Amino acid sequence: MQGFDRKAIPRDLDASYKRGTGVYADALGRPLRSKPLLHRDAAVEVIPSPYAVSTTRPVAPEGSGVLELVLDAAATMPVAAVDGTPVAVGDGTVFVVLPAGPHAVDVQSGTASSPVVVRIEDGATVALVWREEADRLTVRFGPEVVDAMPPASRVYLYEWAVFTVIICGLPFGAVNAFSLDSTGSRIVLIALAVLIIGLIPLAPWRKRERARLAALRLERQGPAQSPPVRYPWDGPDVADRPALVGDRPASLPAFAPGHGALLLRAKAHRHLWKDGDGVVVRDPELAGLRTEPPRVRIDGFEQPATWGNWWYPLRPGEHTVEFEAEGAVERLEFTVAEGEAAAVQAEAHVRAHREADAIVRGDTRLHLAHEEFRPEWMDDPAKRLAYWN
Repeated sequence: MQGFDRKAIPRDLDASYKRGTGVYADALGRPLRSKPLLHRDAAVEVIPSPYAVSTTRPVAPEGSGVLELVLDAAATMPVAAVDGTPVAVGDGTVFVVLPAGPHAVDVQSGTASSPVVVRIEDGATVALVWREEADRLTVRFGPEVVDAMPPASRVYLYEWAVFTVIICGLPFGAVNAFSLDSTGSRIVLIALAVLIIGLIPLAPWRKRERARLAALRLERQGPAQSPPVRYPWDGPDVADRPALVGDRPASLPAFAPGHGALLLRAKAHRHLWKDGDGVVVRDPELAGLRTEPPRVRIDGFEQPATWGNWWYPLRPGEHTVEFEAEGAVERLEFTVAEGEAAAVQAEAHVRAHREADAIVRGDTRLHLAHEEFRPEWMDDPAKRLAYWN
């Protein structure tokens, strides 16, 4: 943790939001990102639960199987839960003995995102890997590890050259344009013009290369993604039922005949800190303070919901969604057309800190807003990556 500013996470987060516009909040006063509790010692620890959980591989009794859950955090202590019940907190590998059948597994760190639904087979072991990248914003969760490094390409060199010309070359050329009588200035301007003329024809190539790289990244991520799962998990795959689509879905559920859909993207940002220090040795109790799943009502009817991305089939017309998280409630009206998806984004900011020997929760801030989404983006690798990431 060398070079980490221990004062980066203030003790009084309420006051910092008021003082730090542009630092902890955007122009509208909404917090920009979570402030997770960072740990020097984040070793995994089992949380007492109805399930048999251990850090060594167990033998599953008849009628059950084993979930092998790998938690690979950058600098935080993630908390893992199965079917809403916390089972472990920290960085490492745990094994959970579960009854045969489908189970929803979710992990919360700086943010809470989509669970992964796994089917446990009798006597079998299913592995899930949750990985938090160094930026603590990018999280990948699925049955396989995903290479986080971008594919190698000369397009990055080209973009660096364009950036250098815009930031350095154009101002330098403008200065030399005032002294055209100087041989040196004319040479600079000619060299700059040659460079720009050489870069312009490569612009179409950049677009094609970016599309190729996006497709390659999606191909790499594919094995680690879970397909959309209809609710209830053990029910039939019927088109008019809600579906959990996951964090970066490879596809979306088909529209039910005569229906449109609401695509609801819900994320919780967990703001945790301890006595003004951003980096602590160990506090599994505070780190394991799990954010409860939200409650979603559409036109007054309760819907299945978790943090993450959900697909709710609806009849065409005007609708109202009510989103409740940790005591905060927001409502939003939206319109659904047949064969089209209306998209709504929900962001909750949940705060808690340790003060002496007690954990104090702050008020929850919730923001609900419309966002643009087009189903055809799923067929365009670049647009698909930009939307889901």
